[in-house]
Amino acid sequence: MTAERRQRESGSEEFRRTVGSKERRRLRAEQKGDVGTWSAFGHMGSVGWFVALPTVLGSLFGVWLDRRWPSPLNWTLTMLGVGLFTGCVFAAIWMNREKNRIIREREEWESEDPKPKGDRDDTGR
Repeated sequence: MTAERRQRESGSEEFRRTVGSKERRRLRAEQKGDVGTWSAFGHMGSVGWFVALPTVLGSLFGVWLDRRWPSPLNWTLTMLGVGLFTGCVFAAIWMNREKNRIIREREEWESEDPKPKGDRDDTGR
């Protein structure tokens, strides 16, 4: 076997693997369904709620503290900051989990082996 032929065969095998991998991803995407615009807006809304809810609850708690125990320290502003920080931490944790889930799914898809060599089609390919 000449070096040129071996190089051509290794290139065609690499091409087969690439096409097979892309086809498996396409089939997985069809099974999973479309991730549309509304889904993306839903995720953005989730992040918004993760930040907004603790911020509002913190400021309400601060107002209650200001009325209950008046002091030179403005509890409303302090608790608003605490709520905002807490909400941002929650949002970051949620986004990190989503990112890890996507990476894990992608790795599972890529790790699936193509057809075994014994299961070739009728042409011997």
